[in-house]
Amino acid sequence: MYVHLGADLSIPFHMIVGIFDLDSIPESAEDTLAFMAQAEKDGKLDLLVPEVPRSLIVSLDRSYLSAVSAQTLRARCSDQTHMQYEDLE
Repeated sequence: MYVHLGADLSIPFHMIVGIFDLDSIPESAEDTLAFMAQAEKDGKLDLLVPEVPRSLIVSLDRSYLSAVSAQTLRARCSDQTHMQYEDLE
């Protein structure tokens, strides 16, 4: 199953490590800023839209800044989890 991150990009559900709300991360969060700076330096940070990003999605191989809210993305992942459980029955 795939999760739509915005900007015509979907990634496999099982590749997502974490979804973070950028509005709730303080500007003083040095670890988060260092992580994003290193990902950008390594060419592994994708800005999906020109607007101000609302969420950071960390996958196994890349990170994405999306205008879609973390709450919406988590709901999409939750839908995927329920679908997977239903598939097992």
